[in-house]
Amino acid sequence: MKKTLEAEDVGLLKHLLDMELREFKEEASIDIILFMGVDGRIFSSNIPPDLNRRQYSLLKMIQGSLSHICAQLRSENLKLSVQQFEEGTMLISSVGENAFLASLIADNVEINQLESRLASVVKASAVLKHIIDAKPLKEQELSTYPKDIADELQKLSRLLFKERFSYTKQYRKNTEIFNAIKNKIESVVGKGSVDEIITFTFNEMGTRMGSMTSAQWMTFLEKVIENHIRVHSGDVVADECLRMWMPEIERKIKSFV
Repeated sequence: MKKTLEAEDVGLLKHLLDMELREFKEEASIDIILFMGVDGRIFSSNIPPDLNRRQYSLLKMIQGSLSHICAQLRSENLKLSVQQFEEGTMLISSVGENAFLASLIADNVEINQLESRLASVVKASAVLKHIIDAKPLKEQELSTYPKDIADELQKLSRLLFKERFSYTKQYRKNTEIFNAIKNKIESVVGKGSVDEIITFTFNEMGTRMGSMTSAQWMTFLEKVIENHIRVHSGDVVADECLRMWMPEIERKIKSFV
């Protein structure tokens, strides 16, 4: 199974955005990140819980400059700006026409030492643009980007699966179907055998509970009845399970559509 996940709702989309800020902050050694709209709204941020003097000064400085930055983005089509102060450096990058990424480095960094960080800013801005446009994370979409941007989006898709798959509608649906099937099997074979039968059948099919499709659930249930309940409890019980369970589980699956 390809363990990637699409941001199919607002919650997953927001988590995807926050993950990119987290990855960008670590990669480029950024102290404070603000992802904002040109109207001054903060869409997302990554700010240390405890700020030192330099970090606090930079944060106050950008708060005081917001109206000027937003005006530049709206009227002057600002793409990338590097501003250096005694307290540190501000990197301002546009993200489409209506948003920008503000990256604050609370350290004395020479211009010639910013090259790799600026490359990370440009990449993060392109990735954030893809996310806020709610574009798919599919190969067809990613093939239009340079390799570093496509690789970053693919990595985020894998991370999203790892961190949030258990919160998706598909996973919740499969959990409910799994519990319903398990209770039925247990009512016939008892608690001592149910886990062994379920594990054996999943291994036989090469699948896992969270990724099961509707058709796979029906196949799973049929295999359990034919290969285990028929052997354990006889033909009469197995035939009754086929007659009663199959339509009931099918109705339950359809109720989620």
